[in-house]
Amino acid sequence: MADDLTRPANDLYERDYVAWTESQASALRSRRGGENALDYDNLAEEIEDLGKSEQRACESQIENIIEHLLKIEFVGPAETIPHWKGEVIGFRQELKKRLTRTIQNRLEPALDESFAYAIKRLTARDQLTDPDRVLAVLTGYTWDQITNPDWYPAPRYSA
Repeated sequence: MADDLTRPANDLYERDYVAWTESQASALRSRRGGENALDYDNLAEEIEDLGKSEQRACESQIENIIEHLLKIEFVGPAETIPHWKGEVIGFRQELKKRLTRTIQNRLEPALDESFAYAIKRLTARDQLTDPDRVLAVLTGYTWDQITNPDWYPAPRYSA
């Protein structure tokens, strides 16, 4: 688990929601009550699911960002690039709202999977007709490129 799980709950709630949900779930599981006690196990599971939902939302935004960066770089035509950049701005903003250190630590190592998934989606939609060409020149985007609000790849497609 993340190092943040050892911090005070009220501070952790503000800084890293996912770590807070995991900490609270763990605390609930360690308690036992009488006949009218709360359903700690299910309550803990529901709280954990809240954190997992945040993580899935961030993962989805990363996949959308990667897909649109690929469109900018490899799909064309040039007149569609402003639209795709606008979409990336929105995806990055939504990611920024939800991203915590815990989520980043879990999703950053999986960028290769997200990149492969984006290529597969674009290929299935016939937007990317030569995925092998893309993979020959690009192995993915870095975390800094994905999250940098001012970074976009240069187009490589044939006009």
